[in-house]
Amino acid sequence: MFFLTIVRDYIVWHYSTALVSFVRLYKNFWWFTVQFFSIPQLLGSLLAPYKRITERRGGLLDLEAWLGFIIINIVSRLIGFVVRTCIIIAGIIALIILCLLAVVWYAIWFAAPAIISYCLIYGIYLLF
Repeated sequence: MFFLTIVRDYIVWHYSTALVSFVRLYKNFWWFTVQFFSIPQLLGSLLAPYKRITERRGGLLDLEAWLGFIIINIVSRLIGFVVRTCIIIAGIIALIILCLLAVVWYAIWFAAPAIISYCLIYGIYLLF
């Protein structure tokens, strides 16, 4: 009788308290991944110059300084765009992997009591 009480308490804990804790843990992993890759910040500064490398504007009559200003600023923004885009894509891939792992873990979590029961019964069956 005591064994059945333990089994009942385990099932209640497994599908209530532990499941809520797992959802909270998953939210923490999601938050960490988003913050680790700085996705909102990178989206906000997508077209900003790379490492703030810019050229100051030269005189209006100096064509060489004016073209240097335009070219360096455009190249710096393009490099910044490419680097930020690569980091954002890596972050999105990490989030997709996190989602897939969560689905697999949920499936294992929901099936665990049945798998444990099956293994226990099958092991007793093999003993006799």
